[in-house]
Amino acid sequence: MSSVLSFKELMKQRYSCRYFLSKPIPEDILKDIIATSLLTPSWGNSQPWNIYVSSGANLENIRKEWIQKNEEGVKHYSDIDPGHRTDFSERSQKNMNNIMTKVSELLNDKEIKPFLEANKILFNAPTVVYITIPKKRTQYCLFDSGAIEMSIMLSAKAHGIDSVPAYEAIIYPDILRKHMKIPDDEDIVIGIALGYEDKDSILNKFKSTKLSLDEAAHFYN
Repeated sequence: MSSVLSFKELMKQRYSCRYFLSKPIPEDILKDIIATSLLTPSWGNSQPWNIYVSSGANLENIRKEWIQKNEEGVKHYSDIDPGHRTDFSERSQKNMNNIMTKVSELLNDKEIKPFLEANKILFNAPTVVYITIPKKRTQYCLFDSGAIEMSIMLSAKAHGIDSVPAYEAIIYPDILRKHMKIPDDEDIVIGIALGYEDKDSILNKFKSTKLSLDEAAHFYN
């Protein structure tokens, strides 16, 4: 029972941290986080993922170019088309609208400028983990990438490290390929910013609302 309770608390404590302290994550902890995540199951044991971890000077070089492209107004793009909000179901659109409304209310800013500025600097994270999958794949590879993404974030939280998975961390894949030598036959699926929560940041006062059990689950006996 205790192990179930501890996992439940881990799930409750993990949230999308939007601004981190500059404090670096020790390399041995980073390696343990990733090593643990590699225990994630996958479709037919295909294990399609590659994981690229950027910290220190490497990440600062990426961040510098990231900020420059944002300031120059370079159009965002990604290896995998995220689609448009209208492509999502009505319930999903409602959930997405709710989160942005709450952020706007928290910041007392309809344009949510602090929120967007944090995106541009990769949330001030000391480490960003990137997950890639092969261009030659089935749709289940995306399922697998989501599974290992969650494993990374929970493994990090077990070490007291916060996280946020973000599309904003992959909107300039050419920069990422330049600094991490990611080959062209891999698609960059997601970036996960890792670090220690800045408790003074207003961006971390917000927690998203999750679906209730009755809304999401259906039991049949």
